[in-house]
Amino acid sequence: MEKKEVLILISSLKNGFSNRQIDELLGCDSKKTKGWKSWKILKKYGLKNEDKGKLFLYSLSDCKKIISKLENNKLDTILKKKSPSIVKKYNDSLVLAKTEEDFYQVMSGETRNIMKLLFNSLKKSTPSCQFRGCKKKDLDTVHLHKERPQIFKECAKKYRKREGEYYRYPIRKVMQRFLEKHKRKGAICFLCKKHHLELHRLKTKTAIRNFKKKIVLE
Repeated sequence: MEKKEVLILISSLKNGFSNRQIDELLGCDSKKTKGWKSWKILKKYGLKNEDKGKLFLYSLSDCKKIISKLENNKLDTILKKKSPSIVKKYNDSLVLAKTEEDFYQVMSGETRNIMKLLFNSLKKSTPSCQFRGCKKKDLDTVHLHKERPQIFKECAKKYRKREGEYYRYPIRKVMQRFLEKHKRKGAICFLCKKHHLELHRLKTKTAIRNFKKKIVLE
């Protein structure tokens, strides 16, 4: 499989890019190539629009292994045999805590690190700051609507079970749901440090709303 094909497949299956976004990443002009070049590759491997983003939770190395098997297997068949390694280490792990806040304090560093791992590939594929008109390339991963602690605690509450004076939290289920919550468009964006700090300094809802309107999400 050619490197360009791997790039196209990862951009679609992991990062959820549209054909236009992928072609722009490749530097292709759809008018000159008479259609989306990336679409031809996706069709070659029997992939459809609903397959976009199915490898969201998989590491880049796992994605490459899965993609290498696409020629002889359907994607869903492969995924049934391979769960995301990013959450495997939490199998059968539990935390006892009195509140979701206590649980989050235990997992705070872990959630920060796993977010970096999850979005590393997508951040590298983002050419510049997504604030309109900004061309800076040193980017931060920024939560656009709900912050990381709030998302985590909402997910934790869904799976908690009472055990005496504590709640029991299954780490694997909570972390997987936490990560999947970031899949929807607009959950995160990539901003330069200047615009990241500017967003966090805003105090009023109106100012925050007006700032977010200037963020270009594909």
